[in-house]
Amino acid sequence: MTQFIFKNDIDQNKINILLSMIKSWDMEVEVQPLPKINKSKSRKNSALTLSVGMWEGRDINDKQLREKAWGTAKRLKK
Repeated sequence: MTQFIFKNDIDQNKINILLSMIKSWDMEVEVQPLPKINKSKSRKNSALTLSVGMWEGRDINDKQLREKAWGTAKRLKK
């Protein structure tokens, strides 16, 4: 068995053309679309995946990080 995996969504017309061409060579073809992935769940944690464990064991929060990085505390106190 050989398996083709198309990385992008393909129009049904293009799939039909590919199927008819393969069938014309007396080959059996089966199409199995992949289940849809719920993107909202994967996006929820995607921003933090690169920094997992980076601040582990440290007593610091996002406001303190912003204050140190951009000096927001100085601008807000005026």
